[in-house]
Amino acid sequence: MKIVVTGGSDSLGQAVIVELGEHGHEVLSLDRAPHREGFRPSWTVDLTDPAGLYQACRGAAGVVHLAAYAAPGKATDCTTFNTNVSITYNVLQAALDMGVSRVVLTSSTAAYGYIYGAAAAVPDYLPVDEAHPSRPTDPYGLSKVVGERIADGFAADGRLSIASLRFPGITFDPEYRLMKQRMADPGARRSGFWAYIDARDAATSFRLALEADLDGHRVFNVAAPATSMEEPTVDLIRDHFPSVTDIRPGLNPRWSGIDSSHAETELGFSAQYGWEDVHDG
Repeated sequence: MKIVVTGGSDSLGQAVIVELGEHGHEVLSLDRAPHREGFRPSWTVDLTDPAGLYQACRGAAGVVHLAAYAAPGKATDCTTFNTNVSITYNVLQAALDMGVSRVVLTSSTAAYGYIYGAAAAVPDYLPVDEAHPSRPTDPYGLSKVVGERIADGFAADGRLSIASLRFPGITFDPEYRLMKQRMADPGARRSGFWAYIDARDAATSFRLALEADLDGHRVFNVAAPATSMEEPTVDLIRDHFPSVTDIRPGLNPRWSGIDSSHAETELGFSAQYGWEDVHDG
């Protein structure tokens, strides 16, 4: 398939492009900056102006939308929210008008409202699945929730199917050096429920979401099956979320605080990389 990848010049974009290319897909990269590795074809496009999107989507079967301000503080709050929402709308509108059949949006577990929310915020239950309420108060998390609601509208008449992938923190270091350092302070990773995903697994999930048989708009959590910590998860919850009593543990004693079971059953996703493969604990 011809696949358009927005934000193709950044680290995740490069990983996605490699994954798609290795599985026989033809990729066109779009970004405001030239591709750092010189990938071709690569167009320099400002997604706030949809003209380039319409040209890029001509003949495309799918779009992977990565481009965004990826956290609060990268720009002003207004710029983060307005840009993320407007370019998501532009991508979906261009895809619909140009006959693209599948769009995969990059969402975030920040949509639940805890990563950048109030320090005392407590989830209703753990692990958090897609049915958990979304209560973001920051511009980034809000932009992801609004982007997902926009996707609901674009998928309503059946012409376009959309998958939104909610990722926790993505690690790009195959040696997990920073993660190993962070293990000394579990409280600092509390708001993300100690979940993470390796960039190589994240890239695979985008490909699977493009290739899966899906209708409408679906939201999927995508995380490693275990936490980024050495302690058993029930001990972490006891120490950092003592008021959470609705606990639905997995088979692994270090089960992730983000439940990815729907991505596993519906997309065929299975994480292949984890810090345990490099560090013995």
